[in-house]
Amino acid sequence: MTWRPTALNVSFLTFVGWALFLGVLTGRADIMVVAVPLVVALMIAGRPRRTPVFELAHEVSTDRVVEQDRVTVTVTLRAGTAMPLLELFQPLPPLVTVERGRHHAFFTLRAGEERRWTFDLRCSGRQRLVLGGPHVRVWEPLGLAASETRHQTRATIAVYPRLTAVQRLPRPARTQTSVGNYVSPASGDGIEPREIRPFAPGDQIRHVNWRATLRLGKLHVTQHHPERNADVVIMVDTLSHVGPDGMTVVDAAVRGAGSLAAAYLARRDRVGLIEYGGVLRWVKPGSGRAQQERLLETLLRAAVVFTHVAKDLDLVPPRVLPAQALVIALTPLLDPRFVDALANLIGRGFDVIVVAISPIASARAATRSSLAADVAAGLWALERRAELDEFRRRGVTIAEWDGEGSLDAVFAGWRRPRVRQVIAG
Repeated sequence: MTWRPTALNVSFLTFVGWALFLGVLTGRADIMVVAVPLVVALMIAGRPRRTPVFELAHEVSTDRVVEQDRVTVTVTLRAGTAMPLLELFQPLPPLVTVERGRHHAFFTLRAGEERRWTFDLRCSGRQRLVLGGPHVRVWEPLGLAASETRHQTRATIAVYPRLTAVQRLPRPARTQTSVGNYVSPASGDGIEPREIRPFAPGDQIRHVNWRATLRLGKLHVTQHHPERNADVVIMVDTLSHVGPDGMTVVDAAVRGAGSLAAAYLARRDRVGLIEYGGVLRWVKPGSGRAQQERLLETLLRAAVVFTHVAKDLDLVPPRVLPAQALVIALTPLLDPRFVDALANLIGRGFDVIVVAISPIASARAATRSSLAADVAAGLWALERRAELDEFRRRGVTIAEWDGEGSLDAVFAGWRRPRVRQVIAG
């Protein structure tokens, strides 16, 4: 740290110059005498000073939070030399606000004294938050010189999307062979009764229905439906950007995808992810807590990347998109490239459910409220309603979501169409 003159020196020099000029012009020595203290102050400010010595520690309370959670920042300062006035300033990244305390503070420290400075930050949007160390400025007593530096320690905080519980999940049309929570129409080991029939060679004794046997006088067995799991692939549209940061349609899609993934994983299903946008990212289906961590890490990076190139779903490996998987697409249906991708999946026989995220609320949040904006929003809502009805007539399962409410309400009354058709054209 080196001492440098501050802007106050210019003010003092300007005042001294005017005082000398007016004193000579008017012939009054008292005007020139007024400038003498300022000249002395400037001479004192120009003398050599010792470099301030201090130790600074910068810590955060956690490295993983969800949206709207708080992070406590603690700065511990120990002075090696006396500092009449010490200024600390913590720059804040976007979507981060001060919840408690202040991120700009002043202290007076004696040699050997230690101070602790804490404040809370609220993270309002998903991001990989990099919080650099604070700016440190040591002021000379008269304010004519200052020495400043920035603490080089950086803290990285993962701000994950906020998840909501989803109880009413869409049921997959096809299940896998592993044990899960879905009752299969086939016969096998399970707890859901299917039918009672006469005993046949090969039946196990533990399947004998003794009540029916005693009543009918002949051995009978109970057949059951086995419980199976399913493969679920969540597809997130990152081709369109509507709304202010933290409230875009992509942010809504990410929150919905994270909530659906957590709900399906809790039911022992295998869940995968495809981010369809300027970049094509995917996570192959898996289960367990580790899989949820992988999905959240991928969703954390989901963003709109400008490109005119349409991504081909044929590039996705078969292990990422199994033939019997349920595909849930979260999209505002604004980009025809994503609509074409949905048509590709439906044409290939996939079980596809489209969660249509309304972009109107996000667009209104980014514009000023006015009569023209209200009329435009109303016309857009009518046009969007007609588009969604046309998709439904073509046999596409669409659930409408405003991006803010509960997904339970979205899936409460949805129904699959009887006939599926390709939606392109």
